[in-house]
Amino acid sequence: MNTEIITENNICTVIPSGRIDSASADQFSAKLQEALQQSRNIIVDLKETEYISSSGLRALLTAKKSLGNTGSIALIHVGSDIMSVLDLTGFTEILNVEGEGTDASDIKVAFFDVDGTLLSHATGHVPDSAREALKALRANGVRTVIATGRDIVELAKLPVLDEVEFDGYLTLNGNICLDENRNMFAGNEIDPGEVEILVNIFKAGRIPFVLIGEKERYINYVDDVVIRTQEATHGTIPDIGQYKGEKIYQCLAFVDADMRRRLEELLDQCRITSWNDTGIDIIAKTGGKAAGIQKFLDLHQLKRSQVMAFGDGENDISMIKFAGIGVAMGNGGEKVKAAADYVTSSVDEDGIANALKHFELIE
Repeated sequence: MNTEIITENNICTVIPSGRIDSASADQFSAKLQEALQQSRNIIVDLKETEYISSSGLRALLTAKKSLGNTGSIALIHVGSDIMSVLDLTGFTEILNVEGEGTDASDIKVAFFDVDGTLLSHATGHVPDSAREALKALRANGVRTVIATGRDIVELAKLPVLDEVEFDGYLTLNGNICLDENRNMFAGNEIDPGEVEILVNIFKAGRIPFVLIGEKERYINYVDDVVIRTQEATHGTIPDIGQYKGEKIYQCLAFVDADMRRRLEELLDQCRITSWNDTGIDIIAKTGGKAAGIQKFLDLHQLKRSQVMAFGDGENDISMIKFAGIGVAMGNGGEKVKAAADYVTSSVDEDGIANALKHFELIE
């Protein structure tokens, strides 16, 4: 048996090939433990696995116990023979298990990025077709949830929440999760030790830098780059403020590609994604929209196979890959489109409505 490990966007995918039995279970277990050192969100892709015996199941149990309540293990592309083993042993109740394909008729919740997905930067508004599509989707019994890099205060200032109700809000790239009443049910703060470094960057004032806690966000200073970047994305500029010791869930920096690279090398307990040529998000290494979605699924006892996710940017790739059906907007980047199960038209060409009609979730 051979096993490959791929880590991308805080999700570690383990891909075993051949049989997982007494002869290969130790190797499989070692690979699972190696994956756990890299991420708390593990996917075991069984598309190349012929069979799994009790020895392999014990390896999965050991990994599950190692995670406790701090992460998740999902099995995907599970063939009929292995599915029968998992069903017989009750593992379908212990782990998130998905078959070889996702049936769109089983979708129970859809997650939507905001900028470039719901919100058009060309018009500064949500297209009427998207508003009507979301209303129809909810009427058909599918929950709708926002998944954005923005915080709820800034989100409320945009013409996104008007006329359309949502069943949840995964803000700050899934690091603050709010229910339909905008009450926080889960959070993922940046490691306190790493926050010390981030606060020093903030105080040093070499680059425009924003710290974001649960209740407020503030910037160290404002320059022309900040103004141009926020105008391009219909964003608001935070007030200038000072760190008071609160938990930090996300940072923003207004920098070029070279400074982004330097920050990525420096901050080994964080992940960085871009939302503009001069705007980046800095979040916990264990965070991201996919991790936020898993918290929502845990709360509502739903499965990944019942998830549809829409996005256009780099910070959407993890949730597009995580979802049972991942949809990339036509205006999205090439990496986003490559990660998706389906590419729809652009936000300004009725992309959301067209995709939901394609999968027959609305008429």
